[in-house]
Amino acid sequence: MATRVIADQLLLVDTVGRWFHLETPTFVGAGQAYWVDRSVGALCVERGEGRVSLHFGEMCR
Repeated sequence: MATRVIADQLLLVDTVGRWFHLETPTFVGAGQAYWVDRSVGALCVERGEGRVSLHFGEMCR
């Protein structure tokens, strides 16, 4: 399991850690958890009420 990060404010995410670049930027709301699932190549965002959205991208070196 990848490390989950809790957003402390509204974020517009297009890159995670300089190594994962999203196809389309996405908002992560304050208090929402997000992490990169390398097995599917997606940023996962826990939206609440058990919902997780997937946002696909590419891993770079």
